[in-house]
Amino acid sequence: MKNFILFLYFIFTISCKQDVFNPEKNQNFIQDYTNLFSNTEAKFLLEKIKNYQFKTSNQICIYTIDSLPKNVTALNHATLLATQLGVGLKEKNNGLLLLISRYDRAIAIATGTGTEKKITDTVAYTIIENTIVPNFKNQEFYKGVSIALDSIFVKWN
Repeated sequence: MKNFILFLYFIFTISCKQDVFNPEKNQNFIQDYTNLFSNTEAKFLLEKIKNYQFKTSNQICIYTIDSLPKNVTALNHATLLATQLGVGLKEKNNGLLLLISRYDRAIAIATGTGTEKKITDTVAYTIIENTIVPNFKNQEFYKGVSIALDSIFVKWN
């Protein structure tokens, strides 16, 4: 019985470890579950994020889904995902997750406590409303996210 419990523990531990956001292992900073971006666009966004992280240690994840879980706001879901994925360095809490829920037409930016000193809720709202939304209305998803990243980089420095 002890061996069985130990076996279950190791299986559970291994499966949990696979979801950890680990840039050193080159896991995706872009988790595009709705195919919002072409492969080339995703590659350019990934390079942009990786270069920024290399310069600053700040971590960004772009996460797209078809729709939000029932009775969950975009910001709550983004915060949950950022926590589950471990976006940001633990000692700095310098993570940011941009969540795009395609069919809900919902966008949220979740920030760690170290990040929210520079990327406040007001800054995040402004980036979403003035940069992302206008481009998304024109079906220019890559452009909206790319310009939003540029704005985030400027505000975060």
